[in-house]
Amino acid sequence: MQKKELRIGVIGAAGRGELAWEAHLPEEGVSLVAATDIFDKPLQAFKDKFGPDVFITKDYQEMLARGDIDAIFVTSPDFMHEEHAVACLQAGKDVYLEKPMAITIKGCDAILETAKETGQKLFVGHNMRYSAFVIKMKEPIRFIGSFFCS
Repeated sequence: MQKKELRIGVIGAAGRGELAWEAHLPEEGVSLVAATDIFDKPLQAFKDKFGPDVFITKDYQEMLARGDIDAIFVTSPDFMHEEHAVACLQAGKDVYLEKPMAITIKGCDAILETAKETGQKLFVGHNMRYSAFVIKMKEPIRFIGSFFCS
């Protein structure tokens, strides 16, 4: 059985959008294939990094309409997270959403409700939780907590 390739797009190619570059592991079946941004420079940098065949656009809806993209990194400015995440989920895309989820509690609730309704995967990018020093810091907290929570 052949493993399916995971094809990823990025909304917000500049700044935090470069975090997505770490996910590009074609030898493991994961490729960055599309990006959207309102500025030309980050789109060109994306194309320079990932090749002339990548899809780039200034309109994120064009990227979401593509059937050959499985998941989206949402790394746009914070005030756009709700709009972008909800649109991605509704378009049938799994989402890696950089923190914060949204700038209001209502916005966070809308994202979570959309993920539940659509059944799409949503991962909020608290990426430091996997860092060795954070994991190490949790050990004494769990140990102390075990005395109070048992």
